[in-house]
Amino acid sequence: MKYKCPLCGSPLTESHFHKVIKLQEKKENTQKGELGKLKKQAAAAQAAATAAKRKEREIRAKTKQKVDTAKKEATLAERSKTEIRDKRMMAKIKKLEEEKKMLEKGTSPQEIGLADEQVLVKRLREEFPGDKIERTEGGRGGDVLHEVIFDKEAAGCIIYECKHTDKIAAAHINQTSLAKKTRNADYGILVTTGTRKRFAGLEQDSGIFIVSQSGVLTLARICRDSLITMAKHQLDAAAKEAAAKRLMDYVTSPVCKTPLEEAISNTERAHKNLLNEMKQHKKTWEERYELYQTIRYDVSHVQNNLTRVLGGHDPLKLEKPKFEPLALPLQTSQS
Repeated sequence: MKYKCPLCGSPLTESHFHKVIKLQEKKENTQKGELGKLKKQAAAAQAAATAAKRKEREIRAKTKQKVDTAKKEATLAERSKTEIRDKRMMAKIKKLEEEKKMLEKGTSPQEIGLADEQVLVKRLREEFPGDKIERTEGGRGGDVLHEVIFDKEAAGCIIYECKHTDKIAAAHINQTSLAKKTRNADYGILVTTGTRKRFAGLEQDSGIFIVSQSGVLTLARICRDSLITMAKHQLDAAAKEAAAKRLMDYVTSPVCKTPLEEAISNTERAHKNLLNEMKQHKKTWEERYELYQTIRYDVSHVQNNLTRVLGGHDPLKLEKPKFEPLALPLQTSQS
C-alpha cells in the first residue's frame, strides 16, 4: 500500500505517514481549542456589551427620573412661592380696601378701637373701675365679660362680642346670643363696625343689643345702671329678666332710640371735627414755624455778610434755607 502526504501529496512511508497524520490531528485540535476560546471570548464580550447597554439604559432612565423629579419639585416650590406672594398681595389689597373704606366713611384706624376687645376692656375699666371686667379665654362665651359690682357683691353680668367687619352677620348675632345664654348674662351686646339695612347705630335682635363702637360706652352705662337699680330693689331672676326685656324694648324704641342714635351720630361727627381741627392747627403751626425759621435765617445771613464786608470779603449769595420739621411735644399721662 502506498502512502501520500495529506498536505503536499508526496509519497511517504507508513511510519512517516502516521506521524504526519498525528501532527495534523494535533494541529487541528489546537486550532479547534483556540477557536473555542475565541468564541467564548466573543460571547463574553457580547454579553458584557449587552450588560453595558442595559446599564446605560438604566442610568439614563434613573437620570431622566431624577431630572423629572427635580423639575416637579422646582415647579411645586415655585408654585408655593407664588401662592405665598399671592396671599401676601391679597392681604395688602384687603388692608388697602379697608383703609379706603375708612377714608370714605371719614374714619381712621385710630377711631376703630372699641370693636377690639383689648381696647374695650381698657375703656370699660376706666369708666367703671369698681366692676370686674376681663377678656374671656379663647373668645369662648363672648369676648369681654363685665360683672357689675354693687355693695361689694355681683349685681349682674353683661357680655360683649366684638366684631370688626363691614357687614353685620347673622352668625355674629347668634354667637352673641349664645354667649349670653352660656354666661347666664343679663345683657348681651354685639359691638360692631359693620352695617346693614336700616341700622343707624343701635338696635336689638334675638335678645341682644347691636351697637356701633361709638355708642357702646353709653349703652354699657345704661345697662349697668339698670342692673344696680334691680339690685337695690332686690329683684329675683324672673323679675330681673322681665325688667331687662322692658329696658331693651324701651332703649330701642323711637322714644329713646332716636336721641341715642343722634348722640352716637353727633359723637362720631364731633370726633371727625376734632381730627380735622387738629390737622388744621398742625398745618397752621407748621407754616408759622417755617416763617420764624425764614426770618431767623434772613437776619443771620445779613449779619454774616456785614461781618464779611467789614473784613474786606465779598458778601455771600442768599440761598434757599433747609428748614427743620416742626417737632411737637409728646403727650404724656401727666400733661
